[in-house]
Amino acid sequence: MKIIIVILFALFVISCNDSYDGESDSNILVRIGSERITKDDLTNELNKLSLKQKSIYTSSPEKLNEFLQTHINEKVLYNEAVKRGIEDRKDIQDNIDNYKKKLIAKTLGKEIFEEFKLTQEEIKEHYDKNQNDYKRIDISKILIKFDSNENDPKASALAKAELVSKRANAGESFEELALEFSDDPISKNKLGKIGYINRGRFPEKIDIAIFTLKKEEITKPFEVQGGYLIIKANKDPDYPPYAQVENQIRSELINEGILNYINSLRNQWEVTVYKDRLKEMSESESNEK
Repeated sequence: MKIIIVILFALFVISCNDSYDGESDSNILVRIGSERITKDDLTNELNKLSLKQKSIYTSSPEKLNEFLQTHINEKVLYNEAVKRGIEDRKDIQDNIDNYKKKLIAKTLGKEIFEEFKLTQEEIKEHYDKNQNDYKRIDISKILIKFDSNENDPKASALAKAELVSKRANAGESFEELALEFSDDPISKNKLGKIGYINRGRFPEKIDIAIFTLKKEEITKPFEVQGGYLIIKANKDPDYPPYAQVENQIRSELINEGILNYINSLRNQWEVTVYKDRLKEMSESESNEK
């Protein structure tokens, strides 16, 4: 019941006016005792929905009635909760206070987000100066996992991976080898093909090695979590067209600006994090499990 009432408080308060005598009867959809739900009330609630949700509920009289019935149920539940004194309970008031704080902070965050305006020139300039950050390469892979049934799973997997890499570098079809040996079912079904990846997909050592590959070159096995990885470059590394990463760059720059603003607020409000105490708390929680 607590969760239901909090949701009602947070998400729905239809303006049912019991003192407005001038309301036209033709505008009233529902009477709940002395309260009313009008066409205007329902329209206001519909306008709070996303365009997709609104289009669903306004697609037919049946769907609109379903929306109305939901709000009627919420309203009578709310009235009954108030009658029982639930709204005055401490746990409810605490939840309302918490929701209020989150709503206020979220509203400020939204307003800050809307204040960050970037021009096409600024985004393009960032792309031109940081093109290497968006470098990509089209790859295929073969993953050889450690086999727990082997006496030495790691050594066994390495020997198998080295053999596969050697055969691939000797000219055998990487696709056929992937189909035969790869332990990654998703890429195996695609004959090892992964497609384009960007920098940072793998640990730095592997990342550097991959992005120095030329078309058709194949790596020696790299140890990764749970096994060994062999990579083939299907094309030379290149850069995506600006139009393809424009929105990504816009989001990155806006997020960076917001983070800088929040960090300045943290300094302004003299935030101090006691990491040793946080570590103690984490260890304590782990020990209790």
